[in-house]
Amino acid sequence: MNARPRNVFLTGASSGIGAALATRLLDEGHHVWGTSRDKGRLAGFPRLHPVEMTLEDPASVEQAWNMALAQAGAMHVVVQNAGAGHFGSIEEVSLEDSRRVWSVLVEGPLLILKLAAEHLRPRREGMIIGISSLAAEMPICFCSHYSAAKAAFSTLLAGLWMELKPFGVQVVDVRPGDFRTGFNDALPRTMPEKSAYAPWAQSAWLANQKLMATAPAPDVIAAAILRLLLAKKAPAILREAAFFQSRIAPLGPRLLSRECLLQSIRTYYDLNRVDARERGRE
Repeated sequence: MNARPRNVFLTGASSGIGAALATRLLDEGHHVWGTSRDKGRLAGFPRLHPVEMTLEDPASVEQAWNMALAQAGAMHVVVQNAGAGHFGSIEEVSLEDSRRVWSVLVEGPLLILKLAAEHLRPRREGMIIGISSLAAEMPICFCSHYSAAKAAFSTLLAGLWMELKPFGVQVVDVRPGDFRTGFNDALPRTMPEKSAYAPWAQSAWLANQKLMATAPAPDVIAAAILRLLLAKKAPAILREAAFFQSRIAPLGPRLLSRECLLQSIRTYYDLNRVDARERGRE
């Protein structure tokens, strides 16, 4: 690719999609200020400018942004990628755990969006890329906190797209499906042994693990995001995943009733089979 070198502020650069994207950006000659909660995890990226940042702490976010901006002089692209989640039923996941997900996926990223808009708007150029999720359209079973936060973040990106359009700043909502990263391995879980939801939660978790095992590598979406830097007019939404998830499944919210959509998601995660099995035990 022959995009002119850009200064990129990339959150969540130490693993998963963020690490794959950082590698591709650096290989293409871009200058990357990558963030991680633990700056030591960024040591394996030659030429990357490591930035320590904790999304739950507004002071940490502002300090990280200001430090990166002082070093770069100007940012051309801001990629909000850092993620968090929690697996469990709405009834059983604690408010403390749900607030952490919201803080990492909505409140921290919102502050970055504000800082990025404040910097890019007067210059009338640049791009803001938010990594949300296909879960914003089709909630994942027993990951409602993650799905809700991603839906909220997508709405913020939509608002920012409308507000920054007159100023020449492009805003792209990137919605990945399943990619083969360590995200699920590190996902906190609330699955009490005697939970009334246990059979369904276990089925959903196993289905999720199977999907992740055959999912594309994160380099696929990193390459797709890199192509955005070359686009004269980037799309407002970029869905990227295996064919079914990125092309067929998104038709569901447009064509199906809410009930049919949710039933189809339950089927996708094998929960209807559990319904039948548990009814047989009554």
